[in-house]
Amino acid sequence: MEEHQEFLRGLARKLCRGTFDPEDLVQDVLLKAVAHRDRLPANVNHAAWMARVMRNLFIDRVRARTAEPARVGVDTDLLRAPCPDQPAWWEELSPHQLQEAVAALPVELRDVFERFAFERQSYKQIALALGIPVATVGTRVLRARRRLRMLLGGVADE
Repeated sequence: MEEHQEFLRGLARKLCRGTFDPEDLVQDVLLKAVAHRDRLPANVNHAAWMARVMRNLFIDRVRARTAEPARVGVDTDLLRAPCPDQPAWWEELSPHQLQEAVAALPVELRDVFERFAFERQSYKQIALALGIPVATVGTRVLRARRRLRMLLGGVADE
């Protein structure tokens, strides 16, 4: 391994070209060589074998990097939790206020929302009972929630 170390470092620098640390790549190849030395045939060209291992490891790293989701900067102001002293707007609602708001919904939204929220029916059960597509159930539940938020004084973006 010592006789091939410089060859491996040069090859690693050419492969990595600033994208990865070439020394890490060389170290990983040497670890593989030590781990598999007893399985290699006696007449194998060690430099060629280690070059192939290095190339495969490099390709694996490139693939892993491209499979990672893109890193995005996060605005820490958006991550702040609400002040625990201030209750959320919905915590101060009375059952009567909620009943009035649900009653104010249009019939097609109210029926779907009541079945979903109060009767705990699944989207599929609601769709079968009302003879509408499952996607329509989801849309109506979403619209009902938005309308209730508006009627009850909640902020639309919450």
